[in-house]
Order: sequence, then structure tokens, then C-alpha cells
Amino acid sequence: MDECLIHSQFFGGKEYRQLESRPDLLTSTSSSPSSPSEEKRVDHFDLELPDGDVVRVNKRPGLDAFLKSVSSQFEVHVFTAAMSVYASPVLDVLDPSGSMFSQRYYREMCVYDESLNVYVKDLANLDLGHPMGRVVLVDNNPMSFLSQPSNGILVSNFYDDPEDATLGAVEGVLERIEGEEDVRGTLDNMFGLRDALRDVRENGPRR
Repeated sequence: MDECLIHSQFFGGKEYRQLESRPDLLTSTSSSPSSPSEEKRVDHFDLELPDGDVVRVNKRPGLDAFLKSVSSQFEVHVFTAAMSVYASPVLDVLDPSGSMFSQRYYREMCVYDESLNVYVKDLANLDLGHPMGRVVLVDNNPMSFLSQPSNGILVSNFYDDPEDATLGAVEGVLERIEGEEDVRGTLDNMFGLRDALRDVRENGPRR
């Protein structure tokens, strides 16, 4: 979810997401949720969380059309390392009718890897009801794929780029592999995550 579909900026001091290096866009845009910068050209919405914190959510360009399209063709699940107190209200806005996301999985469904200090998204822990060869994980964090690297579509980080065209490219990949009985061989060839993450397991992340 975070930096993959959306990018959130918090006006309080809490952090609900996985610890990653993120730019502090608030310092260059707006000091309050009521005064968005005129230079801000990506679609966004402001949201008050159940605990009172306020968040501005930047939507990756084309997000609404992407979600509508892929959910009409595929079974779409959201798997995030973020805390549900933040992620659930955001997803409610993105899918107000509850018709696009079949299931939502939050931080408690991830596997925390102490050696790498990262939450891993192990698809085997989810009750997906499909063979693994027909399951795809789209994520911006390579570490998310550690358990099933051959199922991954790796995308770039999104923060606030109005020219970003990533979601259209993802839809193109999905259309390419839609008819394959087992998508893992094609994804291995396209993204090479299996070999790259084997190196991470053996030698640790590169710095």
C-alpha cells in the first residue's frame, strides 16, 4: 500500500508504517492539512484517523482507474506492513463500496525478520484459495518478497510525482501473464528477484 499505491504524510508524531527512508514532503508543501500547496498536483485526500491523528494521502496517478480495472479482472487483496488503525481507514476511502478488495491483511499478518529488521509478506500465511503459481504480489519494497520472490512484481517508490506511470505498466504485466498456468517463471525472468534476494539472505542487504 504505502509508496506502492499511495504515499501518506502525517501531521502528528506517530508512525504507523514500516520503518523506511522517506522524504519529509510536508516541509516543502504544507504545514497543515487545510492549506495544500498550489504546486501539489497529485490527487490527494486528508483523513482523520480513529486515534485523532491527521494524514494527507497522495494517490499514485491513475490509482482509481487501476483499481477499478484490475478488480474487474482479478481477485484483489491488499497486504500491507502498516498498522490497521491507519491502513484500514485509508482503504475505506479507496474502496468506499467494499467491492474492490476481496481481503485486507495488515502488519499482524506479516513475518518480522529480526536479522533484516523488516516485515516480510509471506503469501503462504494467507488463506488465498489459489495455487501459488497464480498469485502475484505487487510491492515497492524488495524485502517484502523474501518468502516468495518468484511471485513478485517490483515497482518504484511513489511519493508525489504527478508524471508517474507505474500503474499502467503493472496492468500491462498482469495482462501479459493472465493466461499463464504458473506466472513464476515469467516473473523470475522479468524481475530477477529470486537471485537478488538469495544474495540478501546470504550476505545481508547492500548499503
